[in-house]
Amino acid sequence: MNMSFRYSDKKIINKFRNEDVKPEIRYGAYKNHTLRYLELITNPKLPYVVFIHGAPGSSVDYLNYFKDEAFYTQVNLISIDRLGYGFSEFGKSVTSIQTQAKAIQSVIDYSCKSKNIILVGHSYGGPIALKMAMDFPGKHKCIVLLAPALDPKNEKEIKIAQLALIQPIRWLTPPALRVAADEKATHIEELRKMTPFYDRINIPVCHIHGNKDSLVPFENLAFSKDHIDPVLLESITLQNADHFLPWSHYDFIVDKIVEYSNEH
Repeated sequence: MNMSFRYSDKKIINKFRNEDVKPEIRYGAYKNHTLRYLELITNPKLPYVVFIHGAPGSSVDYLNYFKDEAFYTQVNLISIDRLGYGFSEFGKSVTSIQTQAKAIQSVIDYSCKSKNIILVGHSYGGPIALKMAMDFPGKHKCIVLLAPALDPKNEKEIKIAQLALIQPIRWLTPPALRVAADEKATHIEELRKMTPFYDRINIPVCHIHGNKDSLVPFENLAFSKDHIDPVLLESITLQNADHFLPWSHYDFIVDKIVEYSNEH
């Protein structure tokens, strides 16, 4: 990965040149926006797993999941470049969680042939997944949250993000980091807008968080417990784990997604 946090279509194709199964690289539209996403549909009757990356990031954060035959033979996979990242209008900030949620839902509505959908949101992608459950009831099966940034009272200040907001430093900063800084600057207010509507969530939610997370405080797990119906919530603490769960705890995450796709 480079400071753009993205791969070109050609590089993605090259990454899968020795794989028996390769994802499709697709482009879709939401209103006046263009989105790129990867999909690997092995059987339309299987559950669909939709990955929502953090800030910064892109669809290629989850390439290893697309190479795991034991995984992709049990579920279909979709990974989306969120607006502003990857090849979804790279460098153009869209700080509205609602707009991000609607854009991702438009991909789901086009590509998924059932409502058997597991949303997997990492970091900033976590509140987007929850917003989708709030705004589109009945369209998803469950949610798996990986170190999600949910609690407006526990948003951590990141100095490099603050620098990316200052002229002329901003224009020396890589575009993906500028977008991440813009999202960070508005995140508290965006989370506050969501907080009154957690009672709209009526599907199972699994919140996984490391107790040594240096970027999104562990207190976010307590926020989930306070705001999500306890009948629907499974909260999991990973001891001595930091923020980068999709990679550091790959096997655990895969097992949990498969468990939710089978049981709920």
